[in-house]
Amino acid sequence: MAAIAAAMMITGCSGGSSDGTSTSSASGTSSAGGGSTSGGTSSGGTSSGGTTPVTPPPSTAASIPAGALSCASAEQTAGSVTSSSSSLGISVSGNDLTQTFTSGSTFTVKFEAVSQNGDILAWQIVDYTGTALASGSIGVPQGSTTTTLACSSTLAGYFAAAAKLQNSGATQPQLGSRPAGYASFGILPHVADIVPAMGSALDQRRIGLQGANYVESGVCCSGNGLQPVNENLGSTWVLDQRSEATTEPNYAGQFNPASHSLDPGLKQGTLARIISMDGLPAWASTAPSAHAFGTYPPKSFSAFQNYSALVGQESVLIHAKYIPNQQKNYYQVTWEPDPGPSTEWKGSDAQFVELYQAAWNGVHSSDPDAMVMGPATQGPVTCGEWLTRLAPLGFTKYLDAVSCHGYYTISASSSKPPESADLPGQIQGLRKAMVSVLPAGTKLFVTESGISYPDGAQYTAGYPTNDVLTQHAEAVVRTHLIMLGEGVDTSFLFYSADFPSSVGFGMYFNLSMAKNNFNSPNIAPKPAALAVAATARLIDGSRSLGALTNLPSGGYGYSFLLADKAHAMTALWAHNGSFDASISYQLKVDSAGASGTAVVFDAMGNPKSVQYANGVLTLTLSEMPIYVMSSNVSVLQSQTRAPEGYSTQF
Repeated sequence: MAAIAAAMMITGCSGGSSDGTSTSSASGTSSAGGGSTSGGTSSGGTSSGGTTPVTPPPSTAASIPAGALSCASAEQTAGSVTSSSSSLGISVSGNDLTQTFTSGSTFTVKFEAVSQNGDILAWQIVDYTGTALASGSIGVPQGSTTTTLACSSTLAGYFAAAAKLQNSGATQPQLGSRPAGYASFGILPHVADIVPAMGSALDQRRIGLQGANYVESGVCCSGNGLQPVNENLGSTWVLDQRSEATTEPNYAGQFNPASHSLDPGLKQGTLARIISMDGLPAWASTAPSAHAFGTYPPKSFSAFQNYSALVGQESVLIHAKYIPNQQKNYYQVTWEPDPGPSTEWKGSDAQFVELYQAAWNGVHSSDPDAMVMGPATQGPVTCGEWLTRLAPLGFTKYLDAVSCHGYYTISASSSKPPESADLPGQIQGLRKAMVSVLPAGTKLFVTESGISYPDGAQYTAGYPTNDVLTQHAEAVVRTHLIMLGEGVDTSFLFYSADFPSSVGFGMYFNLSMAKNNFNSPNIAPKPAALAVAATARLIDGSRSLGALTNLPSGGYGYSFLLADKAHAMTALWAHNGSFDASISYQLKVDSAGASGTAVVFDAMGNPKSVQYANGVLTLTLSEMPIYVMSSNVSVLQSQTRAPEGYSTQF
C-alpha cells in the first residue's frame, strides 16, 4: 500500500445473536432489554473507554447488569419542504462527531420524510448480526415531516438505524461508502470498572492507526485529525511523516526542527508517534528522474545523516514539551522496499545498509532515546527474509527494533482471512528470524495491516451487505489478535475510514468520499470499528502469554497478561472455509477442583460473569472473537506457547 500511504500521513491532507427483544406501538415507542451473545456467551454491561484504577472483578453474575438499548416515544414536527417525489433521510447524532457514543449517553435518531400522499414510516435499530433491538411504525402525513427518537444504550456495539416509507419504498440513499437504507452508529464498551488499568507509559500500548479524520473542524485538513477517532477505536500509535521529500522539497536547510508544524492531536500527549523518514526529494536522490519508479539511494549519505540528526533534534523537543509519557522515539527509515510497490528499493543491498547506518548515526547523535527500525517490507515472510539476507552486511547493527507490514497474502480481504494464509506461522517464522540476528526482546512493530472487501467489490447502494461487513470485522480483529498474540508488540490498523481506490479498508464509512478521498471529516462506524474498540479496551497495555496449545481443529486462542500482572485476558474464536464455524471448547481458567467465576466479554465488549467448575469454563467459539478474563495466570501459562524471543516484561 505504499502509493496510497504516501498520501495519507497525518501532517498533511495526506458470531453471535442477540437475546434482546423490542416492541413498539404506532406512536413509535420502543425498548430493548437484555444482552447480546457471541460465540455462545451472553453479554450485557456498561461502557466507554477510560483507563482509571479498577476494583477486582465482580464475583457474581448479578453484579454485572445486562446492557439495554431503549428509545422514548417518537416526536413529530411538520416541515416546509416540497418535492415531486417521496424521500427519506436518516441521521443519528449524539456526544461524538464520528457517531460513536459513550455508554448511557443520549443520542437522537432523526427521520426526515417527504411523502406525496401520506405514508407509514417503518423503522428499526439492529445490531451487527441484523437482529432488531427496537422497532416501530409511525404514520407520516402528506408533505414533509421530521420524526425524532431520543435513545440511550448501555449495550455496546455497532448498530444501524434503518427505515423506509412502506408505500413509496423511499429510504435513505447511499452516502459515500455507506449503502442505502440506514445510518450507522456505535456505542463504546465501558470496561474500566472491570479490566485493570494500563500503565502510563505509551510505549506499552499495542494498537496503532493509520488515517486522520477532521471531524471537529469539518474540513480536511484543518485542526485535529487524530481525535476523537483514535480515542474511540482505542488506538494510541500514529505515524508522523518527516520524509525529506516533504520537509525539504527544494533544497537542504528548509526543515527547521524548532518550528516544524505538529498535528494538534499529538500536542495532547495521549498518542505515541513513530517518525516516518522514507522518501527523498529529487535534488537529493540518485533517481534518474523526479518521477522514476522506486526508491533510490541518496546522492550523499552524509547529507542524509545530517538531515536525520535534525529530525532527532525535533523529536527531543516534541518529547519534552508534548509527549513525556513516551519513553523512546521510534524512526522508521524505509517503506515497503521489497519488489512490487512504487517504493521498492532500487539500490544495492550494501547501499540499503548504508542508508540505515546514516539514519542511525544521525538520530542517535541528537536523540538519546532514539530507536531506529525497519525494513518495513510488505509482509511478515519477506521481513524475515530481508533481516536474514542483510544481517551479514551489518544491517542489524543499525536496528534498535524491527518494523514490517502485515500483509499475509496478496489482496488480504474479508474473503481471505488471516487463518487461510497461516498468519500465525508467518509471525512465528519472523520471530525466529529475529532471534537469529537480533537480541532477544527486540521490539517488533507491524506498522500497517489492512483488510479490504473481497476482490472486485464496489461501493453501491446495496454493497457492502451486512454479511460482508461482519466478515470484514471478523477478519480485521482476528488479524490483529494473531499479530499481538504471536509476539508483535504493536500492530497498526489500516485505515481509519474508507477511500475510493481500494474498497473497504476503513474502520469507518466515508460519508463524503466524492469530496474527501482520504482524511474525511464526515464518517460513521462499521462493525469493525466497534469490534476493534472492544479489543483495544480488553487487551491494550498487556503482554502476550502466547497461543493456546490445546484447541481443537479450527479453534484459535491467545492469552494476554494484563497490566496488574494478576489477571489475564484470553481471546478465542473459530474459523472454517464456510465462515460459519461453531466449536465447543473447555478453557482451563483455574486449578483442578476449583470453582468460581470468570468474566466473559462478547465481540463488542459486553461483559457477563460466568461460573466455572473444576477449573474449567465451557464456551462455544464462533467466527467473531470472545474474551475471557481470569485470575489464575499460571494455569494459562501452562497451556500456552510463548512467542520466541519475546519479552513479557512491562
